[in-house]
Amino acid sequence: MHRNAIRAWMVLAAILLLPLLVLAAQEQSQSSSGQPFSLRSGVTIRLSRDWGPDPYDRIPTPSALDRYAPREIGFSEFLNVQNLKEHSLLKLASSNNPLQGRDQRDLDAQMHEPTSSGRGLLNYLSDFFFPPPLHCVEQAFADYGRAINQSKPDENGDVSIAATCQYLPTLPDFYSAQLSHGLVFRRVSGLESVDSTWGKFYLPSVEQVETNGLTFFVYEAQGLEQLTLETTRHFNLPEDLQGAELDFFWAIGAPSPFPFMVDPTQRNVPLIHVVYAGADLGANQRPVFMKLLQKVTVPGVVQGNRIR
Repeated sequence: MHRNAIRAWMVLAAILLLPLLVLAAQEQSQSSSGQPFSLRSGVTIRLSRDWGPDPYDRIPTPSALDRYAPREIGFSEFLNVQNLKEHSLLKLASSNNPLQGRDQRDLDAQMHEPTSSGRGLLNYLSDFFFPPPLHCVEQAFADYGRAINQSKPDENGDVSIAATCQYLPTLPDFYSAQLSHGLVFRRVSGLESVDSTWGKFYLPSVEQVETNGLTFFVYEAQGLEQLTLETTRHFNLPEDLQGAELDFFWAIGAPSPFPFMVDPTQRNVPLIHVVYAGADLGANQRPVFMKLLQKVTVPGVVQGNRIR
C-alpha cells in the first residue's frame, strides 16, 4: 500500500512537471536557433536574444543630401537592430542590382576609390548606413547657404564650409561620429560637392563568401584610431573600451551564382546587404561578422555553407 502511494505521487509529479519540461525544451530550441529578423521579401537573419530593434533608426540618407549621394543603388527595404551588450549595430537591407554587366574586379576597384571620388567604401557607409545626424546636415546647409549669399558678387567664387557635428550619446551617432567627423561643403569653379572629414581606416581586400546558397562579397573598413576615454564617456560606453578600435563591414550578396551576368530569365533579382559595426580591444571583428553572415537565409534557396 505504501509503495503504491509513492508510485502514485511519482506519476503525479511527472505529469505536473511535463509542461515545464516541454516549455524549457522549446525555450532552449529557440535560444539555439535565435530570434528571426526579416525583410518583407523573406530575407531573414537569426540573432541571439542580445539583439533588438534600434530605437534610433534613421533613413539611409538625409533628404538634404540626396542629390549628393550615389544614385546607382536604390534601397527598397531596411532593417536596423542593435546589441547593447556588445555595443554593436547590424543592418539588413535589399536593393536593386546595379552590378549587372560588371564583375568582381570592377566592384572591388570602386570600393577602394579615394573618398574624394564620392564612390569609395567609406562614402557608401556614410551615405547609406551611418549618415551624420539630421540636425548637423541642416545646420551645415544653413551655414553654406549664408556663405553662398555673401559671395554673390562673384558667382563663381570658391566657397568651403566645414561643419563639426554634435552627436547624441546613442550607438548610431557613435558609429557615425567615428566614420565621419563632420561635413565639408565646397563650391569650386561653380561646381558644388559635399565631402566629410574622415576617420582613419585600412581597407582590406574583398572576400567572397558562400553560405546558405548565397554569394556575398565582403568589404571591411578597419579603424586605425583608438577610442579615447572622452569618447567612451560622451557616448555612455564602458570605460574599458578605451583603446578599442572600430570595424565596419558591408556584405553585398544574392542567391548563387551572383548575378553579374545579364540574364533575361532572372530580371530584377534584388541584392541583399548585411552591414555591421562593432568595437573591441585587440583582434578585429571579422570572425564575429562571418558568424552573423552565416545566419542569413532566403526562402527557396538551397542551404549549405562554404567560405573561401
